[in-house]
Amino acid sequence: MNLTAELRTALIRLPSLTSDTELSSLLGSVYETNEENEIEGLVTVLAYGSHSVSPPFSWQLRSLGCHILLYTKNGRGALNCREGKFSLKERTLLFFDCRQPFSVSIDGDFWNFELYFLTGSAISAFSPLIDSKTMPFDLSGHSEISGHLQMLEKNNRNPLRRNEVLDVKCFTNILSDLALDCRGRQEEADGPAPHLLYMKKCFDTSFAAHYSLADFEQTLNVSKYRLCRDFSAAFGVSPLQYLNERRLSAARELLLTTDIPVHEIASSVGFDTTNHFISLFKRANGLTPGAYRRQQTHKK
Repeated sequence: MNLTAELRTALIRLPSLTSDTELSSLLGSVYETNEENEIEGLVTVLAYGSHSVSPPFSWQLRSLGCHILLYTKNGRGALNCREGKFSLKERTLLFFDCRQPFSVSIDGDFWNFELYFLTGSAISAFSPLIDSKTMPFDLSGHSEISGHLQMLEKNNRNPLRRNEVLDVKCFTNILSDLALDCRGRQEEADGPAPHLLYMKKCFDTSFAAHYSLADFEQTLNVSKYRLCRDFSAAFGVSPLQYLNERRLSAARELLLTTDIPVHEIASSVGFDTTNHFISLFKRANGLTPGAYRRQQTHKK
């Protein structure tokens, strides 16, 4: 695919660019592709550019035979297509099928973004799995994708030293996470996903046990970052907050119905130290466990 020639043919009109911006800069670094290279067949980066633009900046295309991955570092831009307008805010990521009419423009005083033009069998495979309605993807709190983008930027900063295998790895991981996020949102619409119900059941029935997100990640084969995000979205609190609430509820019951010392109650409901238990209990109830017991006993 000759991306430069296709871009010129696809332009509906000459783009609006600032005085120091040329048409060729829309693509950035254009790479030579090798169809015989099996690794590149999975994910082929046709071009990469890191752009800092100001008004006026816009271009309108009939279509391109590829996809783009557009990451907004800061500022604001917009992509318009038949599906509507995608507002590209700071730290958002857009995966978009260019085989349709679309336009890209600045939507503020400045816009700093990175743009990858992509093709390959993996891109075609992931595209149906990523719902355009979930775009653009907010990277706030998603350190894994942010880390892959940083590696991609570093790898593509110098085209002569670019490692194509690293590109394949990063794009595969990014697109996998986007596809998993779309699936998770669909599962949320149908109710909490099975892996979230499993976590909740563990907390409800065995709250005194020791848990870590790393253990759940290994058991459920879902990243701990996604587990934390999805659990919070499904139940309104983080996994740790939910677990501590279950433990504190059990502790209140023991304080009211037994004479077990506070330090033994702390251990029996799953807290590693008595001081940690007392601190969390006072924060939740306004009283230390001992004061809470005395108050409730006096009421009786």
